[in-house]
Formats: sequence, structure tokens, C-alpha cells
Amino acid sequence: MNFKLHPLVAGVALLAATLSHAADSPDIKSLRVTATEAKGLTLAERESAKTLMPRVNMLPDAVFDYTAAANKAAVGKGQGQLGSKGGAKADHLFQVESAAPGAQDGSISPDAVGTGGLQFTSSRVSPKTLDTTFPVRTVGKLYFKIGSSTYMCTGSVIKPGVVLTAGHCVHSGNASSTGWYNSFEFIPGYRKVGTTITKPYGSWTNYVTMYTSTDWYNSGGAVPNAGDWALIVFNKDASNKRVGDYTGWLGWAYPSMIGKHMTVLGYPGNHDLGGQLHRVDSMVTDYGSLNTGTYGSDMQGGSSGGPNVLNWRVDYTDSSTLPSENWGNVATSVVSWGYVSTTPKVQGGSQFNGVFANMVNAACTSYPWAC
Repeated sequence: MNFKLHPLVAGVALLAATLSHAADSPDIKSLRVTATEAKGLTLAERESAKTLMPRVNMLPDAVFDYTAAANKAAVGKGQGQLGSKGGAKADHLFQVESAAPGAQDGSISPDAVGTGGLQFTSSRVSPKTLDTTFPVRTVGKLYFKIGSSTYMCTGSVIKPGVVLTAGHCVHSGNASSTGWYNSFEFIPGYRKVGTTITKPYGSWTNYVTMYTSTDWYNSGGAVPNAGDWALIVFNKDASNKRVGDYTGWLGWAYPSMIGKHMTVLGYPGNHDLGGQLHRVDSMVTDYGSLNTGTYGSDMQGGSSGGPNVLNWRVDYTDSSTLPSENWGNVATSVVSWGYVSTTPKVQGGSQFNGVFANMVNAACTSYPWAC
């Protein structure tokens, strides 16, 4: 099968290098920013945001072999860390804005399987009360700038002060410090219905650094990629709290994606105008190379960076005898790319590995208060 693939983001300005982490290991890259550079966006800039998603044009035969994917899955051997529910009182952060109705970005199809042949289920995350319920509240909309244009991706909290997203949502992949994007704004629990925008945990713009893998940094923007992930560290707010103190945070684990059932979350521009959180559930197959898994999905640009979550759930009594497989709400990858054509209904992402673990460790070593 031959289709065209591309990464999933939505417009942004490049950030010149200011301070670089001297302690970066060879497999990761990072950029520190000053408080002056960490600026938020206006409502008009956010409302004009575009989606950004790299795309590809072929599906290897390995994608369709569920048995091989299941055999490759690591059972009971994953490494990672558990999340937490958070729950600090956030009434002072609650914000409501009014905006003009948006125009539909992309097309919608009710089909639950595309020509790519990978089955999935697709649904808006509702009712609205879930926006302030763990683990839904850990996921939010991520805005940023490339040049004079604003773009949107999806992010999720995986440490008290650390937000996970895609590498292509923070850096162009041009192997240069000129490739970093800027003006990041993370809005957990974001929802826009009609002209009303609700931000139950406010907007977080006080970021201090970004990390991505060397694989993505030097990629030239090509997908699939072995390490299309990124981390953004956000500072504490005026109440001396981190974003995760309010929202909680997802756990993370590796290798725990390929051959397993995942819940994928994002703000795709082709569903609800990108205004409401969307979920897709699908089995992840093995792309066959580049540390990449593929799954059925009807989400498009804007869902980039959204977490692929193992055991997405509200807590209940455990029954599994496999501890690492029984962890709830564990991120294993992020949305990286889709297809140029909307008919395959397939997305893919880079499975977390030791490089990702090094990124988390680097962030927590440099900013222990964020972890």
C-alpha cells in the first residue's frame, strides 16, 4: 500500500539560541530561555493558529501483521515512572474567554477504519466535567510561534513541571539552534464550544527550557523518526505551584507501545474545530523500523504531540499479575505523523526508549523542582 505521510502540527517564529545546556548527552538537545523570552500569545494569535503534522506516503507490510507486533511487545519488562493525580485548588486559575466561531480545519469522516485497514474507535472526550477530572486534565492545547505565524499541537503533563509533546512541535529538525520555536503556551483542560473558551487551569507561558532528541534535531523534518518527542519545562506560578500540582501527571514507560492497545488523545483541527479534546483507541502495530508504531486514527493536524496512553482509566481495583503492564495512565509515545491523504486513517509515533528516559532525567537533573 502506498500513501503519503506527513507530521501533524498547526503555524509559529523561530527562537535563536540563548543559553545551551552544557550537560546535554549526545542523544538529546535542549535550549534554555530567559523570562523575557517566555511570552504568551494574544487571543487573536491563538484563534489564528494553524496545524502542523509531518506526513508520509507508504505503509510497510509489517504494519498489517498484528501477530508480529504482539510478539514484539515487551510484557512485564517495561521501565518508567508512575504518575500522580495532583489536585491543588485551582479556582484562582479558572478563565473564560469569548472568541469568534472558528472555521473547520480539515474534513471529518465517521468511518471507523480507513483504506489503511487499521481499526479504531474515535470520540470526543465528554462531558465537560471531565476537563477537571484526572487523568483528562493532564492533557491540554499547546500553542507556539514559528516566525510570525501561530501553530497548535497537543501536550500532556508527565512530571509536575514538565509537559510532553512532539519534537516537531518545538524544533524544525534543521540541525541548528535556529530551528527552535518560541512563545509556548500550554492550556490544560482547554475547551472551546461556540464562542466560549474555558481554561480551568489557566494558561502556562513561563517555560524555561525545551528538550528534544538528537534524532529529531538532525532529522531535516522527515518522518517516521526514531525520536520525535520533546519536553518543555514550565516554571512555578505566583502561588509557587507547578502545573502538575493542579492537574496531576501521567506516568511514562518504555518499551510499552508496539503490540499493545493504546488510547491516543489530542486536539485535532478536523474535529470540533480543534476546540475539544478527542480520543482514539486502537491496537498499535509495528512500522518495522525507526522505533515506530502505527495505529488507526481519524485525527489530523493539531493532534501532534498528543500522548499515546497505556491503560487510560479512572482508578479501580487492580487485577493484573504483571506490575509494569498494570500501571494506569502511562504515556508510551506521542502523535508524530499522519498521511497526506485522509483516506488511510493511520497515524504513527516513536516508541519511548532509553533516549527518552535520558531526556526526562536531564530535565529532572537540571530542574529538580519540576520533578
